[in-house]
Amino acid sequence: MKSTFRRTLAFVGRYKGRAFLAVLLGFLTIGANIGLMGASGYLIAKAALRPETVLLIWVPIVGVRFFGLSRGVFRYLERLASHDVTFRVLADLRTWIYSRIEPRGTVLLEDRRSGDVLGAVISDVNELQNFYLRVLSPPLVAVLSGLLGIGIVAWWDMRFGLILAVMLVLAGIAVPALSHVSGRRRGEETAARRGELYANANDLIMGLPELLVYGRAEEAAGRVEADQHRLSALQKGQNRTAAVASGMMVACTQAAMWLMLLAAIPLVAAEALSGIALPVLAMVALASFEAVAPLPQTFQQFGGIMAAASRLFNLADAGGGAAGSADEPQAAADSAAATGTTAANPLPAAGFAIEVEHLMFRYGPGEPAAVDGVTFAVPHGMKVAVVGESGAGKSSLLQVLLKLRPYEAGSVRLAGQELAALAEEAVRDRFAVVSQQVQLFNESVRDNLLLARPDATDEELQQAAMAAQIHDTIQRMPEGYDTLVGEWGSRLSGGERQRLGLARALLRNAPVLFFDEPTAGLDSVTEEAFLRQAEAAAFPGKSVLWITHKLTGLERMDHILVLKSGRIVERGSHEELLRLRGEYWRLFRLQQAEAVWQDARC
Repeated sequence: MKSTFRRTLAFVGRYKGRAFLAVLLGFLTIGANIGLMGASGYLIAKAALRPETVLLIWVPIVGVRFFGLSRGVFRYLERLASHDVTFRVLADLRTWIYSRIEPRGTVLLEDRRSGDVLGAVISDVNELQNFYLRVLSPPLVAVLSGLLGIGIVAWWDMRFGLILAVMLVLAGIAVPALSHVSGRRRGEETAARRGELYANANDLIMGLPELLVYGRAEEAAGRVEADQHRLSALQKGQNRTAAVASGMMVACTQAAMWLMLLAAIPLVAAEALSGIALPVLAMVALASFEAVAPLPQTFQQFGGIMAAASRLFNLADAGGGAAGSADEPQAAADSAAATGTTAANPLPAAGFAIEVEHLMFRYGPGEPAAVDGVTFAVPHGMKVAVVGESGAGKSSLLQVLLKLRPYEAGSVRLAGQELAALAEEAVRDRFAVVSQQVQLFNESVRDNLLLARPDATDEELQQAAMAAQIHDTIQRMPEGYDTLVGEWGSRLSGGERQRLGLARALLRNAPVLFFDEPTAGLDSVTEEAFLRQAEAAAFPGKSVLWITHKLTGLERMDHILVLKSGRIVERGSHEELLRLRGEYWRLFRLQQAEAVWQDARC
């Protein structure tokens, strides 16, 4: 808990000047209210004595006007300053958490549910907006304002200061402590239940087609509904605790006022205290409690806020780097400041050779090697295919080359530079990828293409689409390039999605193209058409690494690597490998037999 609090506090520390200003404005707001109530009490009492001229009460009249106006001004400025700090901190948090989890984007969901990640980056970050507004600022303002109120009443008599101090401590510490004890467990459980709700709701939405097919949609919806009921019950419990704490605060406020009056009346009767002081003392005591009124909510929400922060930091720590790094806020600010800037890329833009020597990669300590001692080279302009059965290590090799996963041993050199020493952005800027499942967002065709190069013109978009043989299809759509493609491109056929992915890769104009199972799931006719389009549009002048388990069209490749259990067992051209009658020949015969069987079924 202490470590989580310190890490969260570090994000506010970068704006300590603004935070101090917000606290000062909060103190001035409460101080103006104390002055307003005290001046009003004095004015009412003085006016009740029927002064001979209004000039005798001119000072309290001016005081009431001044404090009344200044209170509104200070409150507005305090809200402006405190929310400015909060939104700056939230911006840093969002930038920081993204920078921590983005490098592990490919592996983040291997041990986490997507709903948990979604809950952390949305719900938990939003929960932390209360950290400054509800946890840090109110206690500081309460201490300063409480000292002011105690000082004012103690100026009349030390006994008044002691009474007010005791009641403020009771209302500002004892009641919030009880609220914290009562609400801490609910706050932590609320954060956990909210995460479960996000996870189950996300599973329901993403898996809805399969749930409907198997008739389990109502069951999944029931789990989401049950999560919502449990979360609502916890929130109702928190509201009840807040209501009880609020009632106790009102009781403490009223008790302080009556104790002040009971202590002051004998002094007035003994003429040791002016009668005009009675309403002043009572009103100042009442106004002083405005500062401690938010404290029960502060203590009650503290557990939930820290639970949300803990979940967020656990997710960030899983993204790599040292936990609790002192430069976290500065790193977030640097990342935000760097957005939109372009550093010089050490890799040549016109093309380069890829050299892999004795590459070793495994997914975790003690696990078998997914890539074991692989050595090959892809000179600029060469077309290399990597083939093998599922689990042979093809996709693992691609992830290493894209610097999505770190390799354990060996060497990967791009243009003579070691991959491990290059920035991730520099590496990926020189590669374009067409994957088995082309990621398309529920935006227009134009927006999905512009992911590759946001500054591309309409003419360049159309040229890339024509090269990929998808331009005519787009033109026939209801709104052309402005047509929405649906989630994951649901409004497009499999072949259209792959061709759109090819167009996006061509638009990027990178010197190296990676194809990861691009024809998986396509029928033979669509597959052959895609291969022809790729060969005509993408292959000329570029290096190509074609990763596939389907051996169709590999006669187009300059060189073929056959992987098995993470090792290269054969290499050569299509004709050479067939003459060897080894692993490649075996896979080729199996796929030929499968094609004959499918044709017979048709």
